Amino acid sequence: MSTRHQPTLLIVEDDLSLNRMMSEALQTQGYRVNSATSGSQGLKLLREWQPDILLLDMMLPHFNGLELLRQAVPEYCGIVLMITASDRPQLEEQAFDLGVHDYIQKPLRPHILFAKLKALIRLAQGQATEPELGECYRVQNLKLVPTSRQFFIDDEPVALTAAEFAIAEYLMAKPGVVLARSDIVAALRGIEYDGLDRAIDMRISSLRKKMSDSVPPYKYIKTVRGRGYMLAAG
Repeated sequence: MSTRHQPTLLIVEDDLSLNRMMSEALQTQGYRVNSATSGSQGLKLLREWQPDILLLDMMLPHFNGLELLRQAVPEYCGIVLMITASDRPQLEEQAFDLGVHDYIQKPLRPHILFAKLKALIRLAQGQATEPELGECYRVQNLKLVPTSRQFFIDDEPVALTAAEFAIAEYLMAKPGVVLARSDIVAALRGIEYDGLDRAIDMRISSLRKKMSDSVPPYKYIKTVRGRGYMLAAG
């Protein structure tokens, strides 16, 4: 995402009062905002406008946010922040599998929304700064190439979402080191861990599935009870 233009943001939310409140609040924060109130309208605007950020409600009329993503992901490469009132982990996992970068729970707190958006923009801008040509990480039979955004297991490419790649890169840069959830949240999302946010756990779960390592004892990403996660060095 360019740092030189006013960020564009599309809100897809069927609650009219919430949609209006977010639109007005985000405009005061410097975003150029457009909005839709249904999945079909949101998909049409997303394809036509190609905003930097998609703020997407999970449950929508016509078709839900997950279906919108399924149809939009092949051509949309921006930031996706999911709005949800659901407490069903399987829906959150599906969202991360489809490329959602983060989610925010209803009822929305504006200062948390602003903080999450700023953190996601910083992450996107940081990913645009490439390391030295040819630099890569190798741990066990894993290989990650930051410059080309590629991830391999036994030299076979594995497709990762942007969120999965970010956490894989963070873990592979520190093999054998126990990383606290608070440190991971601060590094990848730029906010303070509140002890309740499960976004990192959902990303780890999604990444383990892509690595065919979703059943304990884990070969790659170890859960260290009461402390956090560790990528096993060997």
